Amino acid sequence: MTVIADNKKRVTLPTQPGERFDVRVLGDGQFILTRLEPSHPRPAKVTVRKIGRYSVGHLDRAISETALHEALAEFP
Repeated sequence: MTVIADNKKRVTLPTQPGERFDVRVLGDGQFILTRLEPSHPRPAKVTVRKIGRYSVGHLDRAISETALHEALAEFP
């Protein structure tokens, strides 16, 4: 693939917004771009639902058993 720099010395690659890359400069005008995996998962969105007399938090995705134990370990 060939890309062309604009007048502000920028190039555009076909990526998704927010993607991260490691840039290595080899010299002689050569660069190596390596796509990095997301380091932090996005935070879960919580909605509060009323179930009977109780307000219950409902997550937009499932959580693992270990994550649940880690979160509850903070409480006495």
